[in-house]
Amino acid sequence: KSGSLVIWLTFGAFVMGFSSIMTGFNFIVTIHRMRAPGLTWNKLPLMIWALYATAIIQVLATPVVGMTLVMLIMERLLDIGIFNPAKGGDAILFESFFWFYSHPVVYIMILPGFGIIGEVIPVFARRPIFGYKAIAYSSLAIALVSFIVWGHHMFVSGMSDWSRWIFSFLTFFVAVPTAIKIFNWIATLWKGSIHFDVPMLYALSFVFMFSIAGLTGVHLAVLATDVFLHDTYFVVAHFHYTMQGGTVVALMCGLHYWFPKITGRMFNPRIATLGWLLLFIGFNLTFLPQFMLGMEGMPRRYFDYLPQFHTWHAISTVGSWINGGSYMLILGHLLYSAFRGEKAGANPWNALSLEWQTPSPPPQTNFAVVPQFPNSIYDYGTEGAPEPHEERRAG
Repeated sequence: KSGSLVIWLTFGAFVMGFSSIMTGFNFIVTIHRMRAPGLTWNKLPLMIWALYATAIIQVLATPVVGMTLVMLIMERLLDIGIFNPAKGGDAILFESFFWFYSHPVVYIMILPGFGIIGEVIPVFARRPIFGYKAIAYSSLAIALVSFIVWGHHMFVSGMSDWSRWIFSFLTFFVAVPTAIKIFNWIATLWKGSIHFDVPMLYALSFVFMFSIAGLTGVHLAVLATDVFLHDTYFVVAHFHYTMQGGTVVALMCGLHYWFPKITGRMFNPRIATLGWLLLFIGFNLTFLPQFMLGMEGMPRRYFDYLPQFHTWHAISTVGSWINGGSYMLILGHLLYSAFRGEKAGANPWNALSLEWQTPSPPPQTNFAVVPQFPNSIYDYGTEGAPEPHEERRAG
């Protein structure tokens, strides 16, 4: 017997799922019922569209893993066969339930990052966002399609040929709304007056590294190549380009962008730029070689490896040191700046969205009166729109 500890841990994970569901409902109801006057659906900030899509996934996907955990508890408590083949259960059923939840979870993590990038790029490109509706609706498309692609994790687990073909096609299909975002971000940059401030450096890095994540995902959607690349270091590299090169870099972008608003102080741009550069170099030095290792046949989850893999491993190891050191520098510098940095003005980036129209940090009530939402918060580059750095610090 495995003991009751596993059952209690599983039950704890089940209870935690309610927080995700309730948070999703909270976001959905807030967006529907508590918008500012003049804030119609076609004026919503792209960050809010991304959070709305994220909330939909939270509400619809989390109950599945909750039911799976309940069945896992029942299997152990009642000694019945649901997933355990030794008791007449089906392990593939557990894998299907797991991935039906766990693949949408990837989009729960990346969609807010998409929203951050959609807010930052027009500010520092000083151009209106290109294809606002396409970016907004593509977030919803990603949320919906995320539920019908879980099978690509199971191409070699055991499924019919028809199932493999269908999931392969659907996996290609989910790339379409993501590519729409990448295209529109690049189109926003086209002929823009680009300012390479630290948030913009992170945003551009995100576009570059997430494009690599998407392009390498194509190899895992193709049945003929996935058979050879499954459970190799190629998958490790692809996953980290999605999660760290995508989600974490986007969060760093948002953290530096809203840092003056949150703390009321500015970070040192030179140190912050050095932190970004070390992260960019260290991350790519860590995970690009792992694509090579995967294509050469090295499996994941092994602590040892054959001699022919040594060179790429050595390069990846050095990159991991740089990558880890960059986070220590970035977070240490931001922590110092939060208390000792120069005081920031209300709107150091001259952004047009409502949060930048309050003091930094904002007062407890955010706004003295209910604000009237402007016609557009993306009218950069138009007559009268301010340039960055006209107000960098408090006077």
